[in-house]
Amino acid sequence: MQAYVSLYKYKGPIKGGGRERFEKVKNIVTDEKGIIRHMYGLLGEYDALSVAEFPDNRAAMRAALRIGNLINAQTNTLAAVEGDDFLQIMSEL
Repeated sequence: MQAYVSLYKYKGPIKGGGRERFEKVKNIVTDEKGIIRHMYGLLGEYDALSVAEFPDNRAAMRAALRIGNLINAQTNTLAAVEGDDFLQIMSEL
């Protein structure tokens, strides 16, 4: 599966968040055939970051849009390549 990094910036109050809402997020990811590998709260420009795996861009995009709607957040999702694969690609240039 392909790895994706998502950055989230809340657009409104975050009251009502927490574990219950995170369970809903996990359900969305599961619905899209994905797996959350890591989740972090952040200081700075973004409020949260997740690392997840999805079967393809379409599934990752659907999940990002659904999660953004659920948590009232702007999302920025990036496809990610493992370090060794990235170095291999660079060596082929």
